[in-house]
Amino acid sequence: MLSDQEKKEMLADGLDLERGQQFLIARHRRAKTLSTLDNYIEFLMDVQKIKPFDHKHNITLSDKNLL
Repeated sequence: MLSDQEKKEMLADGLDLERGQQFLIARHRRAKTLSTLDNYIEFLMDVQKIKPFDHKHNITLSDKNLL
Protein backbone atom coordinates (compact mmCIF):
# COMPACT_ATOMS: atom_id res chain seq x y z
CA MET A 1 0.00 0.00 0.00
CA LEU A 2 1.04 3.61 -0.32
CA SER A 3 2.78 5.56 2.41
CA ASP A 4 1.13 8.57 4.03
CA GLN A 5 3.42 10.89 2.04
CA GLU A 6 2.43 9.25 -1.26
CA LYS A 7 -1.23 9.58 -0.32
CA LYS A 8 -0.73 13.30 0.40
CA GLU A 9 1.00 13.76 -2.97
CA MET A 10 -1.86 12.02 -4.77
CA LEU A 11 -4.41 14.21 -3.02
CA ALA A 12 -2.43 17.34 -3.96
CA ASP A 13 -2.23 16.08 -7.55
CA GLY A 14 -6.01 15.73 -7.48
CA LEU A 15 -6.33 19.53 -7.26
CA ASP A 16 -5.57 19.70 -11.00
CA LEU A 17 -9.05 20.39 -12.41
CA GLU A 18 -8.50 18.65 -15.77
CA ARG A 19 -7.14 15.47 -14.21
CA GLY A 20 -9.81 15.57 -11.55
CA GLN A 21 -12.51 15.68 -14.21
CA GLN A 22 -11.02 12.66 -15.99
CA PHE A 23 -10.91 10.68 -12.74
CA LEU A 24 -14.49 11.64 -11.91
CA ILE A 25 -15.67 10.37 -15.29
CA ALA A 26 -13.76 7.10 -14.82
CA ARG A 27 -15.01 6.72 -11.26
CA HIS A 28 -18.66 7.10 -12.28
CA ARG A 29 -18.20 4.26 -14.75
CA ARG A 30 -17.24 1.93 -11.89
CA ALA A 31 -19.23 0.72 -8.93
CA LYS A 32 -20.15 3.43 -6.47
CA THR A 33 -18.94 1.51 -3.41
CA LEU A 34 -15.67 3.44 -3.00
CA SER A 35 -15.88 5.17 0.36
CA THR A 36 -12.42 5.23 2.00
CA LEU A 37 -9.14 6.74 0.83
CA ASP A 38 -7.57 3.28 0.63
CA ASN A 39 -10.43 2.07 -1.59
CA TYR A 40 -10.06 5.12 -3.82
CA ILE A 41 -6.29 4.58 -4.14
CA GLU A 42 -6.95 0.93 -5.01
CA PHE A 43 -9.37 2.17 -7.70
CA LEU A 44 -6.70 4.52 -9.07
CA MET A 45 -4.17 1.70 -9.22
CA ASP A 46 -6.65 -0.42 -11.19
CA VAL A 47 -7.32 2.39 -13.66
CA GLN A 48 -3.74 3.57 -14.03
CA LYS A 49 -1.38 1.28 -15.90
CA ILE A 50 2.27 2.08 -15.26
CA LYS A 51 4.92 0.68 -17.54
CA PRO A 52 7.87 -0.66 -15.51
CA PHE A 53 11.20 1.00 -16.15
CA ASP A 54 14.82 0.44 -15.19
CA HIS A 55 16.76 3.09 -13.34
CA LYS A 56 20.24 3.20 -14.77
CA HIS A 57 23.08 4.44 -12.62
CA ASN A 58 25.98 5.91 -14.56
CA ILE A 59 29.18 7.06 -12.88
CA THR A 60 30.94 10.06 -14.41
CA LEU A 61 34.67 9.75 -13.88
CA SER A 62 36.50 12.99 -13.21
CA ASP A 63 39.95 13.92 -11.96
CA LYS A 64 38.44 17.10 -10.44
CA ASN A 65 36.35 15.23 -7.88
CA LEU A 66 37.72 16.32 -4.51
CA LEU A 67 35.67 13.90 -2.44
